[in-house]
Amino acid sequence: MNDIILFRIGERLTLSAMVLLVAVVVMIGFWRSVQKIDLSEGGKLGLGGSFVFSTPVFVLLAIIGYAWVSLEHPIQVMPPSGDAPTQTASAAAPAGQFIGSAAVAARDDADPGYDRAIAQRRIRSLNCLALDHTPSARTADDLAEIKLGILRDLWLPEWGDPAAFADWALGRSLDAPADAARAAWEEVHPLC
Repeated sequence: MNDIILFRIGERLTLSAMVLLVAVVVMIGFWRSVQKIDLSEGGKLGLGGSFVFSTPVFVLLAIIGYAWVSLEHPIQVMPPSGDAPTQTASAAAPAGQFIGSAAVAARDDADPGYDRAIAQRRIRSLNCLALDHTPSARTADDLAEIKLGILRDLWLPEWGDPAAFADWALGRSLDAPADAARAAWEEVHPLC
């Protein structure tokens, strides 16, 4: 859940607890003072006084005051300000995945592994999607081309020759690629 929503929920619960605490303190003060007036000596408080100081009226006014304070300041969640793009997940997302809207993390150009990490995440997501379906030969070739396109600019030297790997990925060669390249190619998203 978004941090701002959790903060606002906590804020509202704290406000509720404070209002109830004040209501209890005032109610106890009311019971110890006003309701202890001794009217047995013939004095009258009068209909207006007895109505104004009655417990049900006090409770009703406390509830109305609480409702006014609560409704006067509704919880509002605004989209992230600035030019940051937002990322929205589907409401039909599997359990354990994020549902909602959040700002996309800013790109860190000083981190050389950033693009590689994004590419690996995309490959894992594509592999996850491919697990749910048995693709036709043409679709499998298209998927391999897409994955090769993602990795082409981010190829690591320890993965071996990119052309030989592409031949293996497209089924044109039986020569096994380097283990690290194959692991990167076949890795699946952990939430699958």
